[in-house]
Amino acid sequence: MNQEKLEAKVRELFERQGFKVKKEGNRLTASNGQKIVLKAFSSDKYSTEEVKASVESGEKVFVDEGLEEIESSVDNDVSILHEESGDEPDYETPSYEVIGDIAVINDLASVDREEAVEGILQHQNVKAILLKKEGLSGEFRVGDYEKLYGTETETIHKEFGYRFKVDPTEVYFSERFGTERKRVADQVEEGEKVLVMFAGVGPFAILCSEKAEKVIAVEKNPAGAEYLKKNIELNKADKVEGIEGDVKEVVPELGEFDRIIMPLPESADQFLGLAVDHTSNNGVIHYYRFREEGNQEELEEEIEAETSRRSLDYEIIDVVECGERGPSSTRVCIDFQVTKDT
Repeated sequence: MNQEKLEAKVRELFERQGFKVKKEGNRLTASNGQKIVLKAFSSDKYSTEEVKASVESGEKVFVDEGLEEIESSVDNDVSILHEESGDEPDYETPSYEVIGDIAVINDLASVDREEAVEGILQHQNVKAILLKKEGLSGEFRVGDYEKLYGTETETIHKEFGYRFKVDPTEVYFSERFGTERKRVADQVEEGEKVLVMFAGVGPFAILCSEKAEKVIAVEKNPAGAEYLKKNIELNKADKVEGIEGDVKEVVPELGEFDRIIMPLPESADQFLGLAVDHTSNNGVIHYYRFREEGNQEELEEEIEAETSRRSLDYEIIDVVECGERGPSSTRVCIDFQVTKDT
């Protein structure tokens, strides 16, 4: 397959998933609340060694069948796109994401189930296709899924050179949040002590461990805590300590942290006071919330209320959009610094 055709297939693949795709130099970027870097390599133009030399950490890589051997030799998420014959039907596909080798459909919309499955299989090499029946629910905020194709739901997802074992039917995980996880991890400074609340299978914690002196990851869901433990071992992330339990019970015994990450936008406000109490002087909190249309001030007032109650100063460093929940609801991260010595 020539390079131009391969890039066109990558563009089509992500546009079918609801992304806006732009070409920037020798790469494509897909945006849907956050940016994903895509690189396509045709065997007509590149050799295996040239691909290895051109790939940077975190980029999603697409190759044709002539370069399929690259999949086992790089840490990136690699997809192999196949040449299609001219008489193959063009199936319509709904918006979906791919976690490891599992496709997750958030909403079929008006697409027929069988056509959705055929369309995804036409473009993705996956072992299972799941349809989310409801939003996140229950104590552990896990989605309810229907299996449209395949039976096995445990997979290994590659992200920025790390591998995460996960079953999306047992614990929440979104590959579309990967860019945001890397953004936060890149802010960690050498020697920091980091706390990740609601840690899930450990992607925030393990990415942060590159520079942190110590990372504590707390997860209440027993399934999530077990995957967290497995992923610490899988990635040899010795600086990460995974703890199963409720943050309200666990965190009071842990002391203070230079950085606290709170990736639970639905109800992080209920734990904000706890985070402020355990942030060291000039420590940073990454506070995730859903911003409904026009309620940015309300989110900032949540921070103001908890810090002023403790007679502390704070400064908002950044407000970053990192995904959409609906037409008028955006997930945001408010990065703010707490000053305790005045």
